[in-house]
Amino acid sequence: MRAFWGSKLALCLAAALILAGCVSVCQAQSGPKTDKHGQKIEKRLSRYKTGTLLHLEFNNSTECTGTVNTLADTSFTFNNSETNAKETHLYSDVSRVEKGKEYIGAGSTPKHHIIF
Repeated sequence: MRAFWGSKLALCLAAALILAGCVSVCQAQSGPKTDKHGQKIEKRLSRYKTGTLLHLEFNNSTECTGTVNTLADTSFTFNNSETNAKETHLYSDVSRVEKGKEYIGAGSTPKHHIIF
């Protein structure tokens, strides 16, 4: 009787160890990009060529304008046009991406001429 319970206990422990190993393997295969919003931002940024002027809004209600430099798996580098510094941001930190409007000079705006 004792041999029966001992073998049953050994089988249960072996099954538990196998299941624990499978769970850790499944989690490792999901990779660092599990955030859907981050994937959307990465896809949106990949549409633009390097050097394209963009306006970014972040989750902490800050904004910046500059050009995209390089894209990585979970982050990207951005040349801030206000500070002229390279910044690295996570895709998940960005809430909105818009193509910037290029105007030269302070106070310049697009001018539309209407011809009759």
